[in-house]
Amino acid sequence: MKRFFLFSFLLLSPIAVQAAPSMQEMSLKVTEEFILPAYDDFAKQAHAQSELWGETCDAEKLKPAFQKTSDAWAKVQHINFGPITSLLRRDRLYHWPERRNSISKSINKSLADKDPASLDLDKFASTSVALQGLPALERLLYSDGLLDGDFACKLGHTIALNIEKIATGTDKDWQEALVNIKEGIAHPIYFESMDEVAIRFFTEMLAGFQMITDQKIALPLSSSLKKANGKRAEGWRSNRSTRYIQQNSLALMAMAKPFMSFMPDDVEKQVVAQFTVFARAANALPLSIKDGVKDEEGRAKIKKFLDETRTTRNLLVQTFTKHLGLTVGFNSLDGD
Repeated sequence: MKRFFLFSFLLLSPIAVQAAPSMQEMSLKVTEEFILPAYDDFAKQAHAQSELWGETCDAEKLKPAFQKTSDAWAKVQHINFGPITSLLRRDRLYHWPERRNSISKSINKSLADKDPASLDLDKFASTSVALQGLPALERLLYSDGLLDGDFACKLGHTIALNIEKIATGTDKDWQEALVNIKEGIAHPIYFESMDEVAIRFFTEMLAGFQMITDQKIALPLSSSLKKANGKRAEGWRSNRSTRYIQQNSLALMAMAKPFMSFMPDDVEKQVVAQFTVFARAANALPLSIKDGVKDEEGRAKIKKFLDETRTTRNLLVQTFTKHLGLTVGFNSLDGD
């Protein structure tokens, strides 16, 4: 009888079961610890970049600012939810993967037309998305002969100002949306409930892994060494094809950490251990994905990283759904 009562006590004891966190708790923690700092950094780097473009048109002096802004963008590149979706901000900021050489065509047309009115910032926001963001700025800075002449310099400055406007607007809108999340109420534009916020954060994080495997790796890697095309890699002109992936990987771990704080200690340790393996595989990637896809040793390292990317994503699905009550939603890479 004593054993029965002891067993019943253990079953009913509040320390025997860890209560699942509320969706609002998770939404708030991810917003405060990842979303806001990441977008704030992006806005600051974009501002510094546009300021520098106002002072010089020397590509070698401008490239470090571009690299810092691109690093900051990589932290939030996987997110397609909330303020970044307003006013086509994400499409205007980062037209990639590029189709039909649209960026070069847009730049060449602008340089040929030399229309000063087209550089009005409000008007520029409605021009082709291929001309408005970081990939266009990369093309100007890292292509021989493009950043030549007064109009090209003004075009580069306008693109940098446009990037800053998008970044600061997104950051400001997230700061305002924080009030709704703290109060646990719907936002008139971005979300209807705390369930939606938490699930979308989780879904966008998973989409980050899919973005790496399905776009950043699969496009240049192709199905064989013969079919590999390094020029399909992201940011190859600015030597960022590996850098972007490594920064994305760090960002995914940083976004997972606020969620993981609500997990049982042993499960959190398991996820952290896998993220460590994932980060190690990212650091072991070839210095350039563009070149690495063209040799067997490089392809082997890339495929090892692909394996760890999928393993990490699968573990997150398994543990986050089980211990946090989250479900996997639809993301922009899933298709129809």
